[in-house]
Amino acid sequence: MPHAQNQDKTINASPTKDFFITMLVRDIELLDAIADLVDNCVDGARRLKPNGNYGGLWVRIETTGEHFKIADNCGGISVELARNYAFRFGRPKGMPETRHSVGQFGIGMKRALFKLGSHFVVKSATADSRFTIDVDVNEWKNDEDRWEFEFAQLAEAITVPADKRGTTIEVTSLNKGVANEFGLENFRNRLTSTLAAKHELSLQRGLSMTLNKTPLKFSASEVLRSPELKPAYRELSYKPEGQTQVTVKLYLGISDSDPDAGGWYVYCNGRLVLEADKTSTTGWGEGHDVTIPKYHNQYARFRGYAFFDCDDASLLPWNTSKTDMALDSPLYQAVRQQMIVLMRPVIDFLNRLRQEERIALEGGATPLSDGIEEAKSVTLAKIRVQPTFAAPRYVAVRKPKTSGTISYTKPLEDIRKVQRALKVNSYKEVGEKTFEYFLNSEF
Repeated sequence: MPHAQNQDKTINASPTKDFFITMLVRDIELLDAIADLVDNCVDGARRLKPNGNYGGLWVRIETTGEHFKIADNCGGISVELARNYAFRFGRPKGMPETRHSVGQFGIGMKRALFKLGSHFVVKSATADSRFTIDVDVNEWKNDEDRWEFEFAQLAEAITVPADKRGTTIEVTSLNKGVANEFGLENFRNRLTSTLAAKHELSLQRGLSMTLNKTPLKFSASEVLRSPELKPAYRELSYKPEGQTQVTVKLYLGISDSDPDAGGWYVYCNGRLVLEADKTSTTGWGEGHDVTIPKYHNQYARFRGYAFFDCDDASLLPWNTSKTDMALDSPLYQAVRQQMIVLMRPVIDFLNRLRQEERIALEGGATPLSDGIEEAKSVTLAKIRVQPTFAAPRYVAVRKPKTSGTISYTKPLEDIRKVQRALKVNSYKEVGEKTFEYFLNSEF
């Protein structure tokens, strides 16, 4: 039987929008989704002020039971960028680069919007354009053939005053659980601390951030330093053939004893990826020629900082949600080995410190603890090149004993006779008095 002419041999393998959205948001936490939106604001600040001085720029976040809102004055999104790149699912070829970007994967904003709710409005204005996008997600996903969004308002070739340039995103019809989270004080506190930690460096450079009108405060990373106690600082560079150079700065030292704060802090282009990491990802419990023990509270003073920086953010070894490192990255594998090597002197010092603390209970000297007390906290910016961590090599020794204990057993009848003769009340006094009697008689 002859084959039918013009037989359709195609098989539909396109995803449904429901499946696409579910998979897109499944593996990202609400905190991280909001942090992704802040990343876009930071990228705007970097485009607007490439010198790194963000004074005068702000990001304002609101969370209520009815809506989520984030607004900034960081230059806005151009119509060209919005039309061809910003709302694409993924990072299309030809997209204009933001040097030193932290929002480079092309899914952060869309994933965050879908995570938050089913209706969003994006308004943005640059020096010469303005647009509004208004999307009902349920209506959009019911049309399986339409993947585009549309401008609700659009104006080009105009002049926008400087104080009106920026982006505002508002999400309503919040998804199940999101409104409840926004109502919890614990969640708001965690969001505050998460954003302040992830964008510590941008805050230091003058970018203002508020959550529900409360300014985010940051604490600059610090380690202890003295003439004898010197943090390690090493700068590395990697340049795969034909690619942009990646610079890595490693700082290692000690700080206050805090089990929650101890560990590694890893940044990519100034954005915190790992905070106080105590796992094998950063070398704990790992190594070959040089090995590191698993983390425990004996190392609560340990502080390690790794800064990966590159103009091309796609070369940095982080995952798409910016919550972990890519362990299969040759770059990260090479740096991780350096991290392990630099950790060892700090671990050795903390082991000696622990030994000293034990011996101090028996009256031993405490020069290591004394040295820590005399050291001053300094920010990482004040640390100069120091190939390895330096600290006193003192090994704790027990204080020589000047007294001892004598113990012996005798019949009770004899002990009581001596006790009555010496007119004492205890067996201990019997021993002491008889020893003194012999000592005075013979010496």
